[in-house]
Amino acid sequence: MAGENTGRIFNIQRFCTGDGPGIRTTLFFQGCPLHCLWCHNPESQSFLPQVSRREESCINCGQCRKMEPDRFCRLIPKNVCSGCGKCVKNCPGGALTLLGKAVTAEDVMEVLRRDKFYFDHSGGGVTLSGGEPLAQVEFARELLKAAKAENIHTAIETSGAVPWENFDKLLPWCDLWLFDIKASPHRYTQLTGGNYEQIKDNLLRLLASGGGVILRVPLVMGGNCEEAFYDELSALADLPGVEKVDILPYHDLGRGKSTMCGKAEPPWERFSVPDKETLARYERIGRIEK
Repeated sequence: MAGENTGRIFNIQRFCTGDGPGIRTTLFFQGCPLHCLWCHNPESQSFLPQVSRREESCINCGQCRKMEPDRFCRLIPKNVCSGCGKCVKNCPGGALTLLGKAVTAEDVMEVLRRDKFYFDHSGGGVTLSGGEPLAQVEFARELLKAAKAENIHTAIETSGAVPWENFDKLLPWCDLWLFDIKASPHRYTQLTGGNYEQIKDNLLRLLASGGGVILRVPLVMGGNCEEAFYDELSALADLPGVEKVDILPYHDLGRGKSTMCGKAEPPWERFSVPDKETLARYERIGRIEK
């Protein structure tokens, strides 16, 4: 039985096939220390509750401005949303959505047990993604321990943008690490808000610990796609312990989400899907024989 630590998530997606081996259930954590310009889940960035508003569904009835105890909480920036969800429940047009919810490890385990048959027959399991799961390390550890106790394969997708101590707490309970590399060193902060030195140091420590590591790389024309990035990925792919490199071509499925959760939209016109030749060149990185 899992304990009572709570985590904040924004989605549980079942029957996934792209977040590690086999059929998997992916848990998306709320909150991310990075702010990638092309982020397709901007609603996952905030660690605090948020209410998303779909403009085209709003009928201007004013009901959301009458809620107690959080009157005007959604409309006055200095007030922090409590996550009570009252404005969402009372929205007759269905224009409002509460982003994120609190769950216990046992809540998640109830879902995983329903999928255990598929895990066992496909070599799958549970993947913690985000947001950034290592930013909620105590909850992540409790959940991973509970999953391992029931012989469920575990994986974590991480940006690496957390202190090494957070990795260290989860090493005994994670079977596979999906480690994101998002940009070349000299543009990492500009494009993601992260510190590349911290991220690379965490990767090197993780590889030295003997954990299984797959590099995950979003490839964005007009963003990170440049020769310096190709060279850095090639060097990282050659490191002992890197099992493979997954290249993930850019898509714009996040278009409109930033506006809905009160953020400015990214400069979408700058970004595009990589052409076939560029994509094939990057995909060859992961097939280099060691």
